[in-house]
Amino acid sequence: MLEVYRLALLCAILYVNVDCAPFPEYIVYPKLLEARGINGQKVLHIKDGLTLTLEKLSVLADSLVFTESNDGVATETIMNGTELEENLYQDREKMAAVAVEVIDDTIEVMGVLNDKLRIAPLPLMPRSEEGHLAHRIYEKEPFRNHEENDADTLPEQQARSKWRTRSASMKHVPDPFLVEVHVMVDEHHYKVFRRREDLVTYLALTIALVNMRYEDTSGPNIQFLLTSIQQEQGFAKTFVEKEIGWLVANRTYAAANETFDHLLEKYGRSPADITVAVTGLILADALEPFSEDEIRVQGQARLGGVCNANSSIVMVEDVPMSFGLVSILPHELGHALGAPHDGETYTWNNCLPPRNDCSKYSEDDHFIMHSSEPGNGKFSNCSKEHMTAFISTLSTSCFKLKTKQNCTTEEKKTTRCFCEFNKHLPNSPS
Repeated sequence: MLEVYRLALLCAILYVNVDCAPFPEYIVYPKLLEARGINGQKVLHIKDGLTLTLEKLSVLADSLVFTESNDGVATETIMNGTELEENLYQDREKMAAVAVEVIDDTIEVMGVLNDKLRIAPLPLMPRSEEGHLAHRIYEKEPFRNHEENDADTLPEQQARSKWRTRSASMKHVPDPFLVEVHVMVDEHHYKVFRRREDLVTYLALTIALVNMRYEDTSGPNIQFLLTSIQQEQGFAKTFVEKEIGWLVANRTYAAANETFDHLLEKYGRSPADITVAVTGLILADALEPFSEDEIRVQGQARLGGVCNANSSIVMVEDVPMSFGLVSILPHELGHALGAPHDGETYTWNNCLPPRNDCSKYSEDDHFIMHSSEPGNGKFSNCSKEHMTAFISTLSTSCFKLKTKQNCTTEEKKTTRCFCEFNKHLPNSPS
């Protein structure tokens, strides 16, 4: 499987015409070790001073729906989520998620080692003396400062908050709250992946990394479950402009506002709790004069879009195989879960106003909901209170799992079926 990722990574580099400035790289020869202890977890030794303690991750629905279009005809394939996750692991302490495939007497590793480092196989390089395959460790490219358009908060959102007022009780809210996610990718993104399984693996690792950034949410704890993936052509509204940083070159961009308006109109009602629309193009504002400022938009979302009948969708850009979504998606999903930018206050439930002074968060805090530089991977207390208040306004139908889950194993029962179990408790509202 991972040979496909090597090809995909090369295609992605050629496709996006990346800056050729060098980034630190290291050649390593990973190997699996058997850890001693009660749990007996596997230890992935990357190099001296860098190891991962691996645990299986679980982010896919047991029956994952994959939709692709062939000659205009949509075809659905039901994929086994458990089998797709067989080689996927995480180290939550290191904020890492990797695919590890055993090949003969060695392993291939692909994924994210921490907030800065990525790893990919180098099959053409000689093996180590012990027979281990060569891999490259490299730093992710620095992302542009994150900006968004005004679609995050619109006037009708204020009107919605007036009727979305309940008591301060959270008894109807399951803990954890499992948000079902439908991912829709355009042709500029999915064409890099040769097989549907490769796209699923990439998105599964991404959702696992997003979940790690939501682990410190409480009352309820928020986690995401990938239930369906859709390959959809032509949802990005495009325009051609000059290539920023090149003297004589043009490229195709996705017009941010026009694309998001189109997504809201055509796909605003998600088949899950929220749809994540991913384009492989750079989002930009089609303004003159066109400058670097116009390409700072990396995503858009409606405030409180989760389980909304008309706006349950967020839009993000991503370079295929870069795991750039990990830097953008937690922020946009935070908006969809009711959190405005840090420094702003929004009232979802008059009985659950933010207890913290939201204005105290400065431009230097860099929490996930920072307006332009969400860099530290954590939510501010104010953001967590906004999300709790928003979730308190959701109807019980939002907490019912829309996908059938296989609860036959203990692991799945605790990680995937807890919300379903809560629905049958005596005090759960109908």
